[in-house]
Amino acid sequence: MTIPGTPKALQKSPQTEASQKRAADRPAVGNDVPPVNQLAVFDLDKTLLNNESRISTECADRLNAAMTVGLACTVASGRDMDHIDPYLKQMQWTSVPVIAEQGAVVIAPDTHAILMERRIPYDVVVAALEAVCTSRISTAITLFGGDTPQVFHTPGALDLPGGATHGSTAIEVRKLSDFRIVRASHVRKLSLRCFREDTGTMRSLIAGALGNRATVVKADVDFVNMMDAGVDKGSALAWLLDYLGIDARYVMAVGDCEADRSMFALAGVSVAVANADEQTRLAARFIVPSNAECGAAVALLQFATGMYGV
Repeated sequence: MTIPGTPKALQKSPQTEASQKRAADRPAVGNDVPPVNQLAVFDLDKTLLNNESRISTECADRLNAAMTVGLACTVASGRDMDHIDPYLKQMQWTSVPVIAEQGAVVIAPDTHAILMERRIPYDVVVAALEAVCTSRISTAITLFGGDTPQVFHTPGALDLPGGATHGSTAIEVRKLSDFRIVRASHVRKLSLRCFREDTGTMRSLIAGALGNRATVVKADVDFVNMMDAGVDKGSALAWLLDYLGIDARYVMAVGDCEADRSMFALAGVSVAVANADEQTRLAARFIVPSNAECGAAVALLQFATGMYGV
């Protein structure tokens, strides 16, 4: 629920001398950007995006109307930058780096320069692929990292939403029958798409096979993501706040699933959309309407006007 009462004035986040120096020394991101005192971080799928994977004109207008001086917005998504960029351009969110690939990489939105990345060790990638192949669960597998994602499938796997593409170029989907065809040395994230009824089993299987060598999360009803140990959206957000010199108390994270809860543990304000799973709703301090009802815009307005207490 939201906090009742009169919205209070926008507060500036206190910055230590060290964080101020880091903010002053960091490379510029975007042009003529005012200082960021508050930051709103949105998951994309089923949070910022509606059920048609769009930001509707109404929601975009409401998000823009909620903006105030010193407040900036960015995205934290399991998607790669190629599939995040159209929404950044639509909203003109180019002042703050973007968390992509479930926290494995932080990227400048204007130049696409990589500011931080974490790769999965080669042996861990191979162990994960071996576990998938021996499971006999039909799976579409995408390895992110390097210039172009690698896409494989096991028998009976679902097609990837929108097909396998990189920019406007189609990516060959290959049968995973020989690990020697996999370029496993530059992988940041391994994404597994299963049938809904198999997703929980796949998550448990990969987590059990790898133990503390990897982070494994259920990113959607039919997706499991794997990153290097200790990598998630929360760890990437912690890096980003240090990079920007922003106090976590003045940060709002908005999400809908397990992959977003690590941000909830860090951000001063955690918000779940109404369509979030039960555990994510319980982990959030506040609940807003669903992604189909512009819940993200509701959250931004309440954050900007002080109704969340910051």
